Order: sequence, then structure tokens, then C-alpha cells
Amino acid sequence: MLVLLGSTNSGVVTHLDEALIAEAETVDIRSGVVWLEVANCRAFLVLLVDILSEQDAFDGVSGDVKVAVAEIDSSPQDLVQKALLAATLTEIADLLEQEALASADLDYEVRYQPVVRLANRSIVGFEALIRARMAGELLTAEHLIARATKGGWVADLDQLSRELAIRGIGPWLGAGLLFLNIMAPDGTFDLSAARRTIRQAEDIGLEPDQIVFEAAERNRYVNIDLAAAQLTKLRNAGVRIAIDDVGDGYSSLRVATSFKPDVLKLAGDLIQSLPSSEATAIIRAVVDLAHRTGAWVVAEGVETESQAKALRSLDVDWGQGLLFGGPEVRATG
Repeated sequence: MLVLLGSTNSGVVTHLDEALIAEAETVDIRSGVVWLEVANCRAFLVLLVDILSEQDAFDGVSGDVKVAVAEIDSSPQDLVQKALLAATLTEIADLLEQEALASADLDYEVRYQPVVRLANRSIVGFEALIRARMAGELLTAEHLIARATKGGWVADLDQLSRELAIRGIGPWLGAGLLFLNIMAPDGTFDLSAARRTIRQAEDIGLEPDQIVFEAAERNRYVNIDLAAAQLTKLRNAGVRIAIDDVGDGYSSLRVATSFKPDVLKLAGDLIQSLPSSEATAIIRAVVDLAHRTGAWVVAEGVETESQAKALRSLDVDWGQGLLFGGPEVRATG
């Protein structure tokens, strides 16, 4: 393969010339441009990214470095075209990371966090939370979602998370609810994937109304009405719908009113702000909205008895957080 390097920063070019020309099989001038012939293009690009990322003096200039790749037997016209379409080193680094993430050997696990009635601490159900380990490093759900978003495999992660969650269910769930996250990576929901989840749950003996699909504001719905119609179709299949992170902004309240959910989950940051007058007013408004429509309200991130007491006084139905139990791996038998 042939690799073309260029930059408007002369110091970067000099540094790259010294570090990389020794790695090239040959240095050719083709179509008036200097190309490096390399035996392993991917390894060469990884080396290129590593060299600049390790140099403090070149911090922030990777976007100034242009890289083009061409076949050795490319015609002069093809070489010119490739040179014109050269990508920045930042873009190359992103592509390499996406490729690495797609092929990464992740060891997934599902942890289940209880949701309890605030009145008596009895368990209502459990939320399934995906985790993974990669080379000994524990990746949280947020970390996984960020990597999947960058790597373009959010939809795969979404479906896999629910499949693993249902596989991990044991007798401890009983007739309780199972909260499963459902994402909308392109702004809409994958109804086929969601229906597969329902069938999988039924196959292990769960009733559809034990499944609570939990949608979040971070989905960034491109069309609220369309997303609401999709969730209505799922509700017609017997499942329940929850909205996560309610109360952290106007947009989340708009989602909550449009989706007509069975459960509203108050944002953890809001609970941490108690007993402020602002948090109290928002929680009171959400509870009033929910109870007028027959929905339950869950407070997430409850950590102290004082928070639990304040939430009970505001008529919040259920709670979730370290006060009632953290996410844990549970036996399937």
C-alpha cells in the first residue's frame, strides 16, 4: 500500500519524516507527490497515530495532519483523487478505534438493582444494568454506550443488553417488574428488536406486563410523535413504558407527556438536590402529572434516609438507589 502524509505544520512534517521514513519499504514520487510504500498499512497508521499522540509538543495538531492511502498499482488519476480526499489524522484515529471496538473481546455481565416501595421497602422489581470487562477494565453502561456510539454499534449493544438481562433472570424476580433500557440510536425505536425481547421474556415464563421498557431523554428523538406512536404499539403488546431522567429539563417533561408512560423515573441529580425548594417543586409537579394519569413515580439515586423521607412526604411511589441496594449479579438458578 501507498501512504501520503502532509501537514501545514512544518515541525510535524519534519518529525514524521524522521520517524516514519525508516518504516517505509520505499519512498516514491508519483504524480509529483511523495508516497511511502508500506507492507502493512494498518500497522503503519497505528504507529503514525501513536507517534503523534505521545509527543506533547504536537498536542492538538493531529487535525492538521492529512493522510491518504492508495493501492500500489493505482493510476496517476487515482493517486490525485486519493490525495484530494485525504483524511485528517484525527479521523484516521477514530476509524482505528471503531475497528478495535468492533472486534474487542468484551466480557459482559448484567447486574440487577432493586426498585422498592417507599412506604414499606418491599421490592417492586429490578432494573437490569449492563457492564463489561475489557482487558481487566470494568466498563459501566455509560462507558459502553459512549464507545458503542463512537463505534457505530449502539443498536447491537441495545439488543444484546436486553437479551443478556433476560437470560440472567432467576426465581428471585417472581412476579416483579423487570426494567429494561431501550435506546433509539437514530431517534426512533427498533420495534422488531423490542418484540424479540418480549418473545424471549415469554419463553422463560414472564408475562408481558412484567416488562418495563425504559426510554431516556438522551435518545434525542428526531420526531416525538413518531416515537410515541412506536411506544404505543409496544404497550399494546402488553408491556409497560417508563421514562428515565425526568425533571432534568423541559425536554424531558415534554417526552414524559408525549409518551404517556406507566412509570416516570426522577433524575438522580434532582434527588441529590433535595431538600432545595427547586427540586421539591419539580418533584411535586412530576408526581401530580403522573398520578393524574395513573402512572407511578420512581426516585433514582436515593442514598440517604432523609432523601427517602422527603420523597415519601412528596407522595413518590417507589425508590431506587444505594439506600435500598446497589446493582448486583444474581444467580439464575
